[in-house]
Amino acid sequence: MLKQLKPYKVLQDRRIEELKSDAYLLEHQKSGAKIVLLSNQDDNKVFSIGFRTPPEDNTGVAHILEHSVLCGSKKFPAKDSFVELLKGSLNTFLNAMTYPDKTIYPIASRNDHDFHNLMDIYLDAVLNTNIYENEKIFLQEGWNYNLTSADDELTYNGVVYNEMKGAFSSPERMVRREVLNSLFPDTTYSSESGGSQKLSWI
Repeated sequence: MLKQLKPYKVLQDRRIEELKSDAYLLEHQKSGAKIVLLSNQDDNKVFSIGFRTPPEDNTGVAHILEHSVLCGSKKFPAKDSFVELLKGSLNTFLNAMTYPDKTIYPIASRNDHDFHNLMDIYLDAVLNTNIYENEKIFLQEGWNYNLTSADDELTYNGVVYNEMKGAFSSPERMVRREVLNSLFPDTTYSSESGGSQKLSWI
């Protein structure tokens, strides 16, 4: 079957008994993208596309982009593709995550048609995102200023801002962040990939 995938070159193949899976490492010959395939008897089909996104500071740009790319794409211009999929898909898992060194967009479904539909939407979201057409998406998902009237106090807002505000209300999260800062001061792991500007709420 893999021989039919002519655009790809098989770099490695092996059996992983712990996962009861046959594993293959492929390379897309035109783009150089690496693809890992795990073939097994599990009827829950899983797909994920990921990117290296090591942060250089605490602005949370990778996290903001993670949210932004799921706000519509060229082929699927819905205002919030992620929310629409949560409402109407047969998925068994649907999310996106930003880590200290990477961002991934995983999906899973037991239904073949739904699985291929989810893959199509997620791939178009990350490769043809609407943020190039609409800068307001980035501003909405990121960190922005709000001023209701001239007499009001300037406040912060934004989807990622509020998410990180909740994350940093956890003492454990604060301790873990300080430990990473101390252990890895000169690496990507010393930065807060989710975003932190040492604002008043931290």
